[in-house]
Amino acid sequence: MNVGVIDSAQLKTRVRQHWEQEVCGSRYGTTAPSERQAFFAAVDRVRYAQDYMLAPFARFDTAAGKRVLEIGLGTGADFVRWVQAGAEAHGRDLTQASVAMVRERLALLGAEADVAQGDAENLTEFRDSYFDLYYSWGVLHHTPNTERAIAEAHRVLKPGGELRIMLYHYPSMGTLLLWLLYGPLRGRLVHPRVIIAERVESPGTKAYTCREAKTLLRRYFTRHPIAVQTYLGAGDLLEQKLSDKFQGPLWPLVQRLYPRWFIRHVIGHRLGTVMTLSTRK
Repeated sequence: MNVGVIDSAQLKTRVRQHWEQEVCGSRYGTTAPSERQAFFAAVDRVRYAQDYMLAPFARFDTAAGKRVLEIGLGTGADFVRWVQAGAEAHGRDLTQASVAMVRERLALLGAEADVAQGDAENLTEFRDSYFDLYYSWGVLHHTPNTERAIAEAHRVLKPGGELRIMLYHYPSMGTLLLWLLYGPLRGRLVHPRVIIAERVESPGTKAYTCREAKTLLRRYFTRHPIAVQTYLGAGDLLEQKLSDKFQGPLWPLVQRLYPRWFIRHVIGHRLGTVMTLSTRK
């Protein structure tokens, strides 16, 4: 797939279709679908174990009384925590599947919040300088025009409001593994970013160096320092439950032989896929 020649609207449609088929994170709900409380508890346990850096970065407990916008809701694990922390929480997701799941979670909690389908690149329902916090975890690298999404984040934040996002980092161990398996070992001499766009979750996924990500944010967030940190993620350590894209006789062998100890203790976080960025307007 040459993502460079795909129309942006067409690509966004394909991204939406991908996530409509499987809400991000829902594959870890191992209990019966009828046992919804247990289902969501299982999803959340895996989320915060694998993304061990998420809760300290999000700082849910600081949200009381703040107007928070979360972009990209998945199963709603983070969103319900904003609500429970006492935030005036607003959530937008590209898919109806995610919106329905988050509304279900809120109903189970006896809570209400503003949750609807929406587009990170066009948040026209919100006026300028409206939010205290804009939060998005692992989402904006999927939308075709990530820069447009950053511009919208800046627009809807109040002066002094905070941006907290996670983007995929390049280069990373996860990228290197996929590039080897789907590039040279298959006779394809392509850039690793092509493999990311083809193989990592929805079509057209992007990843950024720390410098690229800071440059992207700095076009809009000009007044305050930008904090950047990278972490080894579940994809770097092959600790996640593999999607249908990564099935077959090769993958059990790869998972068994994968040098996790070496990656954790020698390579470390500098080649991690998870990159957190935070700043203020």
